[in-house]
Amino acid sequence: MFGAIGRQSSQDMAVRLGTICKAEVRLSYFVFLAFGYSVLRQMTRHASATEMFWVLVKELGDQVILMGTVLCHEFGHGNMARYLGGTIDHILLWVFGGICFSTRPTGAFDNDKLLKDDLLIVAAGPSTHFVQAPAWGMVAWLVFWLVSPPGMDLSAWAAIQASINPWARADLSFWRFRASLSNLSALFWGWAIGGIYLNIVLFLFNVFVPMYPSDGAKLLVTGLMFFVGVTPRTAALVLVLVTVPCAGLLILHALHGLAQTGNYMGTLSGFMAVMSLSEAYKIWQMRNAKRLHEHSLFATARSWQRRGRDAFGYVSSINTSAFDDEAPLTNGGFCGRMCRSLFQRSQGGASWSCAGCLACLFPCLVRVQARDLGQPLAGGSPG
Repeated sequence: MFGAIGRQSSQDMAVRLGTICKAEVRLSYFVFLAFGYSVLRQMTRHASATEMFWVLVKELGDQVILMGTVLCHEFGHGNMARYLGGTIDHILLWVFGGICFSTRPTGAFDNDKLLKDDLLIVAAGPSTHFVQAPAWGMVAWLVFWLVSPPGMDLSAWAAIQASINPWARADLSFWRFRASLSNLSALFWGWAIGGIYLNIVLFLFNVFVPMYPSDGAKLLVTGLMFFVGVTPRTAALVLVLVTVPCAGLLILHALHGLAQTGNYMGTLSGFMAVMSLSEAYKIWQMRNAKRLHEHSLFATARSWQRRGRDAFGYVSSINTSAFDDEAPLTNGGFCGRMCRSLFQRSQGGASWSCAGCLACLFPCLVRVQARDLGQPLAGGSPG
């Protein structure tokens, strides 16, 4: 759903901003609507023309920083795809963040390599925040050093620490700094601190809220198939079971925020959660029909060839089936074998073995023998 809506929006409801690093960048019309609503809502709190002017400048700067942060995130995905042999078709910036429409590396048919490439491409986006957040921290230090008056009640380090903690609820807005700085200085200081906070929040939401289409959902699914060696059907089941409660909590949070503040912008997260629930239902239906490979998240669920064995040895043939593979795409490597040892009896058959789980969690502290790991599945190892 998200991919289809995003692609349709990029074609019919977006303006072309230009080309950056040989990649076309488009901006959804809905971003302008959201920006206009945010500006009008802020202006209703201020009566004078001067105050309205600073509101407009502040909101414009906030929007530019948000879109720039999302653009860097999407280029993380796209540039990794390029590095691995794919291409960037275009990047869409819209109210739900951004979408990088890229192609997969060509010429790869091995499941291990396909899943590894998917992991690298997905992880490259959130990784950009490890560069962006410190960069904004350096900007904040520079602005503080240039514009802070003697005796200012807040140090640069204290403000940066507060911005790193998204639960601190510290007032680090433009209006807070106007008490001790000029309007222009307060703007730059607020933008720098806001840039740190924005990168922290986007990273945490993207990685630790595994609700499709967030990167966390893609990391969860691909990681389960690559590192643990579960089947695509099992990975899809885990994704659905995780998405439903996450989306439900996000909807409740959006409704609570709307009741408390009356800000309709907060309902965007609730709307995204509803779309995620719809996508989870779609994935569930595909799982039951054994057609997960028709979903972009599970494109590797159906291999291009079948491998069997006859009287003369192993035989490879073209996969003509319209259904997903029943077997795992990989054996999960070392960690996968250890995780599976939780569900396998030891050779004596007397008890369940926890050695595999402990070795998976603490590989440098716990050693296991090969016999404790069970027999590996057929296929290569991710390494």
